[in-house]
Amino acid sequence: MARHQTSDTKAPSTNLSRKDRALLLLEREGNRRLRSLGTVLYRLTGGRFTPRDRDVLLLTTRGRKSGREHTVLLQSFPDGENNMVVVATNSGRSSHPDWYHNLKADPTARVEIMDRTLRVRAEDLPDEEAAAFWPRILRRAPSYTRYREAARRDIPLVRLVTLGRIEGTRP
Repeated sequence: MARHQTSDTKAPSTNLSRKDRALLLLEREGNRRLRSLGTVLYRLTGGRFTPRDRDVLLLTTRGRKSGREHTVLLQSFPDGENNMVVVATNSGRSSHPDWYHNLKADPTARVEIMDRTLRVRAEDLPDEEAAAFWPRILRRAPSYTRYREAARRDIPLVRLVTLGRIEGTRP
């Protein structure tokens, strides 16, 4: 796996146009600043405050080193009736996001979608299935094209297989 990159604003690769590099830097900075705020707003509004035309979820993983829970707001793509796919773009960085590494260490996680909290198991889509799924993603999220070009790595698609609903209060 790729080394963890520490800077959120590291310059994107030069295989992108100047415009795409600038957009990518703005997206990375925006993602960094809105990460915590997005999680709080999602929970406060029961998932009703989301980016337009996007399915989003909160993914909670257990830190592979710390053992603490970490929650991130991610765009998701439906996969059948009960499953969803998330994309480990890391905003086009050359390394996988921390949540992906956490899922590789422990594939069980928790997902919040609107008023539901689900137990899930993560599995990487096999190469052939991922190749077939990418066009669906790019139709809904064209900016992921820029992430793929900037990353210079294979970006994993992760299926979150629903294991069951968690009853009770939200975290």
